Amino acid sequence: MRSLTVYGVNLTVSRNFMSKPYYNKLQNLLDMEVTAFDRLYSLLRFTDVKKKDFVLKEGDTCKFIGLVQKGTLRTFYVNEKGEEVSFLFHFNQQIEDIVFTDYESFLLETPSKLNIQALEDSTVCFINYDDWQRLCNESDYWMHFSKKMTEKVFLAAKRRIEDLLYYSPENRYLKLLKDNPLLFQKIPQKLIASYLGITPQSLSRIRKRICIN
Repeated sequence: MRSLTVYGVNLTVSRNFMSKPYYNKLQNLLDMEVTAFDRLYSLLRFTDVKKKDFVLKEGDTCKFIGLVQKGTLRTFYVNEKGEEVSFLFHFNQQIEDIVFTDYESFLLETPSKLNIQALEDSTVCFINYDDWQRLCNESDYWMHFSKKMTEKVFLAAKRRIEDLLYYSPENRYLKLLKDNPLLFQKIPQKLIASYLGITPQSLSRIRKRICIN
């Protein structure tokens, strides 16, 4: 056990903590052989994050790839008007939801433009930059795995941008409802509206219109 300070909050960090259901779920989602997965899992550091605590703030360099074990986090940025715009939500479901990081900042070691904050008390785990680099240098397997992860991050970001560019607000709502219904149970409406690029009032009108039809 050791302590970790994240924006003034002292967190207790446990390395190699074993939660069998979570272990099994991650192994299945990552689709890795047991030996390789055990190597990755051995590098994870688990910690509890309180509601409203940040694990990353704009201007800081992201030095981790994070995974949600329990709870909910969001990635957001602040636009030129000073408004918070939700970009991604993270919870324990699909691999695209579980992972949280600023991959650009992580890879290039540059200041992040993003914030990552817990929306409720959560349990998360991290692999830090140095451990990740050592892992990728161990063998071609891990270099290939890193490439696959980069591709997943790129494609998820591309789909997110395409949704905003090509779909109307109502169709964005319907698509999100179909693809990720759990999100509507866990995330406040005003944050979902921000994610969809509309006002909470517009979201309410869309929901009423759909219910009537």
